[in-house]
Amino acid sequence: MEYLYIICIGLLLFFSFSLLTKKNKAFSERIFSSWIILLLVTVMSFLVYAKGQARSYPIFITLICDSHLLHGAFLYIYVLAFTNPSFRLKNKHFWHTAPMAIQIVAKLYLNYLVDEMDCYQEGGCVEGDNIYVTLTYIYKYFVLGTYIILTWLVIIRDKQNTNTPRGQMRHTWVRQIILGVTFLYVGILLLYVGRLIFPELFWERMLLGNTLTTLFIFIFLYIGNSYTYIFVSPSKSRFKNLSESFNPAACNQLIQPGEMETIFNQLNDFMENEKPYIKGQLTIKELSLLTGIPTASISQSVNTLTGKSVTDYINKFRVDLFKEKIADPSNKNYKIMVLADECGFNSKSTLVRIFKQHTGLTPSEYLKRVQPSA
Repeated sequence: MEYLYIICIGLLLFFSFSLLTKKNKAFSERIFSSWIILLLVTVMSFLVYAKGQARSYPIFITLICDSHLLHGAFLYIYVLAFTNPSFRLKNKHFWHTAPMAIQIVAKLYLNYLVDEMDCYQEGGCVEGDNIYVTLTYIYKYFVLGTYIILTWLVIIRDKQNTNTPRGQMRHTWVRQIILGVTFLYVGILLLYVGRLIFPELFWERMLLGNTLTTLFIFIFLYIGNSYTYIFVSPSKSRFKNLSESFNPAACNQLIQPGEMETIFNQLNDFMENEKPYIKGQLTIKELSLLTGIPTASISQSVNTLTGKSVTDYINKFRVDLFKEKIADPSNKNYKIMVLADECGFNSKSTLVRIFKQHTGLTPSEYLKRVQPSA
């Protein structure tokens, strides 16, 4: 069993390294990376328990046990960020750490002040006949179950708003994650109930639960590998922006005006709904991969119907989104570059140059107009 945990730790290390070293990560990918690291630490605690070393590291084992409540929070926030590109972490979201804090405080009180539990001496709260241990498990299952329900509600809402092939693939990814988490939750819950009803049959509930969780992580990583296109950012050195050099008149396969408008509308819908430009560099090649529209068709429809290059077309979406953000009174306490980064501008010089090109004003000048009192 120890080898199973070791292999899982190795795979999680590789997966987390791949995500952490990726450039231009979306906010949802940063949340996902943090979740993978938490999973890594969790499996390490499984290994310590399997090697019979739990009593040697009781505080570590107990705190990791309490951190299981964070998995629900990470799942919920990741799905929120993944289904809404404009999602931004706010102060209110840090309240999702409260369930874990409540459990830690309760355990400290019951361990050291009233001496009703031995979690920090025995290497985990596993006493089967301790009512307080039973209550902590019920509390944990209640909190995690609530997060699963909340996440399902987000996914159902996302399904109603998904109307592009790319959006459907992304929806399938998060739906498979929550399906797996739901099955794991039910499995762990059944093991716990089984331990209460048939203690002689489920005497190693902890080991069985850890193994089930580890097998879920293997499946989770396998599914993640099947959806690598969601996490991949094409290398800037391999793809160049073709929109500047493309000449529609030289194209041998010109699309008809009616078809051109259909393609342009499809492209517009994708840009407005998915906001791929907020991740920074977005080439025509990447846009073609994301939408399934040939690069030539993208260039011809944009050049003909807007009179602009694809680069200018993409930048206009960034500028429009930035204008919305700085005009929003709720964003008045954020620095300009914080908002600019959320719109895909990777430097101040790029922001000023592109914004002035599209509006005739610098961001500061525009800000004075929309927020005179700022």
